[in-house]
Amino acid sequence: MTIREAMLTSLREILLAWLMILFLLQLYSCLQLRNNKKLKKLAVPSLLQFLALSVLMTMMLDGIFHYNDSYYVRTWPGVVEALFALPAALLIGYEVLSTAYLLFTRHMVRSFRAQNPTEGAVKETLDLLPAGIAFAEENGNVVLTNLAMSGVAQAMTGRILMNTEPLRDACGEDPATGNRLAAFPDGSQVWQVHFAKITEHDTPYLQLTATDVTLQVRANEELQSKHERLQKIRRRLDIYNRQAERIIIAQELLNARMQVHNETGHVLLASRHCLDHPGSIDEAKLLLLLRNTNASLLKEYENDDTERDPLIDAMEMAESIGVTVNLAGALPSDGVRRTILAAAVSECATNTRKHADGNYLNVTVEDADDRFRFRITSIGPKAGTVINESGGLASLRSLVENVNGEMQITADSELTLTISL
Repeated sequence: MTIREAMLTSLREILLAWLMILFLLQLYSCLQLRNNKKLKKLAVPSLLQFLALSVLMTMMLDGIFHYNDSYYVRTWPGVVEALFALPAALLIGYEVLSTAYLLFTRHMVRSFRAQNPTEGAVKETLDLLPAGIAFAEENGNVVLTNLAMSGVAQAMTGRILMNTEPLRDACGEDPATGNRLAAFPDGSQVWQVHFAKITEHDTPYLQLTATDVTLQVRANEELQSKHERLQKIRRRLDIYNRQAERIIIAQELLNARMQVHNETGHVLLASRHCLDHPGSIDEAKLLLLLRNTNASLLKEYENDDTERDPLIDAMEMAESIGVTVNLAGALPSDGVRRTILAAAVSECATNTRKHADGNYLNVTVEDADDRFRFRITSIGPKAGTVINESGGLASLRSLVENVNGEMQITADSELTLTISL
């Protein structure tokens, strides 16, 4: 079957379409090889192949569409007639060989690109980098930039990166590194831009690199915020410590005043009681009381590992000044409650002897609703006398209120002191 006979069958569309595709692919291959100076050895055969396909396609179209047109001046009629008289297998074989040659050249181009990156491949690689990079001349005119750097410039200056000066002016300076910080106006990103001078083939260039530091900036801002909060907490702790020191000092002064007041008052009252009633007091106990009081006030305690009970001391003191203490109820075993009860007994015993001219003290302890209540009643001829709350009573009130307690004094027919803890 000749080519002319094949053109009268359904093979015509297949052969012509295939020929047209080969023509276009060969044209694209020639253009690729023309732009690559290192593949010149394939450029000449590819160009000859493209010319052969061009001539063959021209003659095929001339023979098919203008064969019966008597008024059309045909190109190379003898050559076209000879071509159409050839077997169709030759045309099919030529198209198969052309296809194989195209595949071969395509393989050679890919192999070359894999081992020798082209300028386009370098630019494509730069565009894929997450960091921004650009190169400019000394006057700032940009000669190469990637997509990331172009995006930074577009966000900061509102225009394409053609010169580096607008970008330099739009960036702020990082005080820590001296580099430029490009903070986007919408606050979405922060980039660190570094400007450096380089030399390539004795030609100076300006190199720009940009790194996305948004996460680091956000982390630094959060750390700064936490640091400021910690500074505020530290200042409040300093104030608290100073207040705590003042409270401790005030408490120590209060305890010292109470001790001096109580012990000195006890000695004076015991001495007066001894002078008024010489037979009712043991002189040895009185001398021991004087000795212990002097040692306490002068801070000359002897080494003694025995811990004394403050309530027992208070009752012994009351006995030494001739006041009998009657205790009723569940006494607190230890701790602050027992200490406050002892201080109250000591102060009321002193006031009973000093102000009420009495010698008897009733102490009732109640434990109800998770609260302790001490009720101390002085019994004496002048027990109903109104007492000015100062000195020892004022110190006792401070001691009670420091532990959130309440203290009340009533002076009717009897003098009653009530403490609720």
